[in-house]
Amino acid sequence: MPLFGPPNIDQMEARRDVQGLIKALAWKDAPVRRAAAEALGALHDPASVDALAVLLADENSGVRRAAVGALVARGGQRVVDPLVRALADPDAQVRSIAENALYKRLMADIDAETRRVTATALGRLNTPDSVAPLLNAVKDADENVRIAAIKALATMGEMQAVLPLIMIVARETARARSTGRSDAAMERAASHALDTLADARAIAPLRAALSQSDPDAREVAIRRLARIGTPEVAGVLTGLLSDGDATIRRAAARGLAEMQWQPTADETGARYWAAHREWRRCAECGPEAVPFLVASYPGAAAMERADIMYALAQLEWQPQAGDAMAAAYWAAQGRFDKCIEIGEPAVEALDSALRSAPRWRFRVEAAAALATLGQSREEPFAHLDLVQRALEILDAGGEGADNHGTLETFLAEQHLFDPDTEKVESCKCGYPASKGAAGGAPEVITDLMGFERSAANTTTFYCPSCDVRRATIVRGSPEAGILEPPTDE
Repeated sequence: MPLFGPPNIDQMEARRDVQGLIKALAWKDAPVRRAAAEALGALHDPASVDALAVLLADENSGVRRAAVGALVARGGQRVVDPLVRALADPDAQVRSIAENALYKRLMADIDAETRRVTATALGRLNTPDSVAPLLNAVKDADENVRIAAIKALATMGEMQAVLPLIMIVARETARARSTGRSDAAMERAASHALDTLADARAIAPLRAALSQSDPDAREVAIRRLARIGTPEVAGVLTGLLSDGDATIRRAAARGLAEMQWQPTADETGARYWAAHREWRRCAECGPEAVPFLVASYPGAAAMERADIMYALAQLEWQPQAGDAMAAAYWAAQGRFDKCIEIGEPAVEALDSALRSAPRWRFRVEAAAALATLGQSREEPFAHLDLVQRALEILDAGGEGADNHGTLETFLAEQHLFDPDTEKVESCKCGYPASKGAAGGAPEVITDLMGFERSAANTTTFYCPSCDVRRATIVRGSPEAGILEPPTDE
């Protein structure tokens, strides 16, 4: 720089004399400082950023305009904080240049780190003009930028972010469910931001999210509504108990439970308990529960179906149609004659009773009903006709000794034991259970038993009269030995 007279800015710019131009920023004449700043802006040298940032405090507005323009031209993450300070400049043109850079140019910068730093700065600014670029940044190609924008919107308490954040959480939830993989960092950031925004102001956008077609998005909205927990929210969630989607009904019921909402014994209460799949509690709401119990039956699991039938019986409901549900109801009541009247639609209910009825006499009746319908089963009775006849003799009502003798005669006729060499041992109910020679080990009369096979290659035999477990036998064992003694469980 010459010792006398102003520096030659054009020459320094032509020589790319960055250090000379930086020194010229301190020249006493404002036009020189402005020209030096403009020249540095054209050179885009990172070494000039700090000196240009200092110039933002210059007393001359023209110099400040040149400095902010040079910073914008340079770009990069280091210019963000100086530009944020420039937003408070008393000169409208300086503010306008800084605003345009922060809200538009820097948020579209090629450098992802610049976009991230800018998003964080916009969150601190918390101005209405920050919202649109931040909402766009939520869809940025770079994950760090997206997360910074999400955090910025949460810091601002910006309710316009609620729906986009819901869609992010819903999308990642669906991805995790379908592929086992998701953007966990994005999901956590969006979920945390929603938690931060979940106050009374969020009710309106959360309600708007309930109109989305995506059930995952609706479920996310329901969970956040429940955290707000106002009477208005309770009204919204009770309304969703009537939704056509069972997932949404259950989410609404869970939300109400989280709010410690207390259901009443009416239609709303019945809907609430039906959504929770608490069928017996549903029945406690009275006759209003019947439609929900009936409607829930077809999609319920086997164990739940039993509870639904119990609940309907408690309400003294009886089926009118001759369908599968009616058959399940009558089977649960032990009215297998009704199942036979229904015919083919009753097969599933009869099979279920055959596999899992707690009383083995019910299983005998279910097997007999299936046989009547031309649907005989090989399990759990090897010879159903023999079991039925033995039960008939046992139930005939004669003296115990006479019954025992009649049963022995029947067994001998069926060649199930040799009266000359063997004795029959009865179960506690009097039903013939095993046979054996004097002094020998008893042998279960398997043809008269009900049995269940297990994955452990064993078969367990039960008395079909009183349900006592008689023996467990290993299939394929050379001796087919009894592993467990008879029990009265």
